[in-house]
Amino acid sequence: MHTKSNTTTVVMPNDSHLEVMYYCSDFKLKEIEKEKRTLLFIQLHDCICTMKIEKSIIKKRNELEKLVHNKVIHERGHLC
Repeated sequence: MHTKSNTTTVVMPNDSHLEVMYYCSDFKLKEIEKEKRTLLFIQLHDCICTMKIEKSIIKKRNELEKLVHNKVIHERGHLC
C-alpha cells in the first residue's frame, strides 16, 4: 500500500515553521507485517526518517499528522 505524498507545517517550540512531507508505503516490510503495519516516511529537507505504524492510522489523517508533528518536534527538526 502506498499513499500519496502530503505536506504539513510543523510549528516548533521556538515558533519557527518547518514544511514537512510525509507518505506511507509498505514495500520494505515483510509479507506478514504488511497486513497490519506500514512505514511512515517523513521528509524534512534532504533527511528522511521512517516509523512503523498501524495501517488503521492512515485513515485518521489527524492522528497521522499528529505523529509527524510529534516526531519532528521531538527530533528538534533534525531527522538525520
